[in-house]
Amino acid sequence: MKRTLLIPIFLTAALLLSACGLSEADLQATVTQAVGDAVTTVHAQYTQVALLTPSPTNTEPPTSTPDVTETPLFTPTSPAAGGAGTGTGGTCDVMGFLADVTVSDGEEIAANTPFTKTWQVRNAGTCEWSTSYTLIYSSGDQMGGASGQALSVAVPSGGSTEISVTLTAPATAGDYTGWWALANAGGQAFGYLSVVIKVP
Repeated sequence: MKRTLLIPIFLTAALLLSACGLSEADLQATVTQAVGDAVTTVHAQYTQVALLTPSPTNTEPPTSTPDVTETPLFTPTSPAAGGAGTGTGGTCDVMGFLADVTVSDGEEIAANTPFTKTWQVRNAGTCEWSTSYTLIYSSGDQMGGASGQALSVAVPSGGSTEISVTLTAPATAGDYTGWWALANAGGQAFGYLSVVIKVP
């Protein structure tokens, strides 16, 4: 309750008490007591509101995020017909991308120039990648790359390896993106890798 609302109440109380024949000293003491009671009531109400209002909680400062060493996999939005598909699911065949060893995304390569794209990947699944596993072309700009090639070495679960594909920059200037995928011995894709170049 605001103090401006209390003043008319006290004046009304003072008039009623004066009509009852109280002395000015009694009237002053009564008004003083009423003001004290009103202030105590308002203070109690503010205390109740404060107790019912949740206090702000201290939020721990964010901890530093560790360096990312593995990138989650995703499926390209439009694999080529007869290409990779969406993967096997489960935890047997899982690939983690570690790094572009050669040809960073967006690197400029002169028209008609041969180049080798190499990725470093990790076998993040529970199954070994045998030499029956292959790197296959999936979608986008193939840039003269092979449609499929077997892994040169077996990769145990938790191990990492480098996988390469030989390509040629297109003859026309522009931006080019090609998708390759790892596929298990049954031909089922489970991880995708990209080549992104610019021909000036």
